[in-house]
Amino acid sequence: MEGTTTMPSMSLAAAAANCRCSRVVFVGNIPYHASEAELREACELIGPVRSLRLAADPATGKRKGYAFVEYPDDETARSALRNLGGHTLRGRDLRVRLARRRGPRGDNDPVGLEDAIHAASLVSGAPPPPDPVTRFLAARSPRELQEMVAALEGGGADTLKLLEEHVPGLAAVMEQARHLLDMAAGDKAAAEEAKSKKRTAAEASDDDVRRAKVGKVEHGGFRDKIAVSSAGVTCF
Repeated sequence: MEGTTTMPSMSLAAAAANCRCSRVVFVGNIPYHASEAELREACELIGPVRSLRLAADPATGKRKGYAFVEYPDDETARSALRNLGGHTLRGRDLRVRLARRRGPRGDNDPVGLEDAIHAASLVSGAPPPPDPVTRFLAARSPRELQEMVAALEGGGADTLKLLEEHVPGLAAVMEQARHLLDMAAGDKAAAEEAKSKKRTAAEASDDDVRRAKVGKVEHGGFRDKIAVSSAGVTCF
């Protein structure tokens, strides 16, 4: 990795307080023909589901293959990350990520200390203090993390396993980096859905304005005036 970018200094207490623990998880790779009841049943294997929203195209109603599922608390959502991911539903393995509570970052923006701390907590099972590795990953962008993971995985699964066995801490670093990449992917999907909803709402508003204008023209507007004017014209 090139460069020695560092994160701006911040209070460790503030970072821990802003850790992206969330009750809402992003569930992807959902079969299009799976029913909402089937998905809910799978999600309830982890715990009670407070809400479940399947993403669909507003114009066509066609499903997009992912959903947002809310659990009662952070711990249940974290259990979904560990235990629901990989669950097979109608021949597909579900992918589960945490949904972001804040606005998405770009592919070249650092993932941030809060998210890196949360990724580390998913690895250790409890929110840990930010160690040098967590701070290093926090300063990396999703693109840089992807390049790092790809480089380590490039030699194949056997080589990576050998490295993880002989390089202390490497397995945990890889798991932490993968969690961060999953977060970024979930954020991107959520942002795309928000844009789609906003675009659909704007289009609906434009349609309402156009219909209102047409109504004015057809009822007591220009069309009636044209009809009256034509009736008073004598042809020779």
